[in-house]
Amino acid sequence: MPTIGSQVVPARLVELQRLIRQFDAADLVALDESLGGWVSRPLIRETVAGVALSIAGSVYLCMLNFELAGLMLIERGQLAARIRALAVVPDLRRRGLARTMLEAAEALARQAGLRWLWMTVPSDNLPATRCALVCGYRRYRPQFMRRQLPQALPVHVERARVERIGGQEAEQQLHRWLGVAARQGDPWCGDLAQADLFAWNTAKLSGGALYLLISAPDEVGLAHVREELSRRVVTLWLDRALWNTPRELHVLKAALDTLVDVPPVLDVEFGSSGHLRTSAPSYKALGFRPVLHDRVVMAKKLK
Repeated sequence: MPTIGSQVVPARLVELQRLIRQFDAADLVALDESLGGWVSRPLIRETVAGVALSIAGSVYLCMLNFELAGLMLIERGQLAARIRALAVVPDLRRRGLARTMLEAAEALARQAGLRWLWMTVPSDNLPATRCALVCGYRRYRPQFMRRQLPQALPVHVERARVERIGGQEAEQQLHRWLGVAARQGDPWCGDLAQADLFAWNTAKLSGGALYLLISAPDEVGLAHVREELSRRVVTLWLDRALWNTPRELHVLKAALDTLVDVPPVLDVEFGSSGHLRTSAPSYKALGFRPVLHDRVVMAKKLK
């Protein structure tokens, strides 16, 4: 239920410029770090806000008894509306206004004929996480597995091998295996994962190398191997038949053998939450532990 005395209305420039003064940079980029450096520059924030936010999406203001109380920025996608900013002024927080704006976002998305809402939430922002969960959102791929042991995995390659791919073949295989992961491991949001979340799923793939995974004689998945600071990250999109089996570890080892050294920190990310839940016992036995991503996608299907 909306907070009594509250309403959400399209933003007018004068009101938006007045409201923006009450937020700091952290408030405005909490859900989307890419909004721009202008939010951290108080001297130009009011001047730029109207133009920058209107380019990024549709801006709405939350009013409480005719007082400016909050701001919401929504971007329309293929199947979903993305909430890129959601902020309540400091002295009016904990009155249910964030939930009021989320409920308004649902109504707006339905009016636009969209089927989903989604946003990214910092995993350490507990109030925002609780609010999203209470409003019916679910976490999408929130965790990965981390191993902090400077020794090679005690696993043999067996009949597994990898083939490095690029160009058009890489693009085709990525679409194929991302779709497999969505259908097999996250069927509750499979269409969203392959549409609006495709860019989020592939955002970190510009560097590193992409490998087709082969467990003779079959193609069984895809791996992306990259370096981030002092750690190595392997992202796996793998057929469900291999989850939590020795063959999964064989193809992982084949991908790791492409590295020139043993990483002190190894992160394995999975193409779906279902894959992680199923295979977690095998990875824990090798010294991995589950870790939350810094930012977690929260998604809700509209009925």
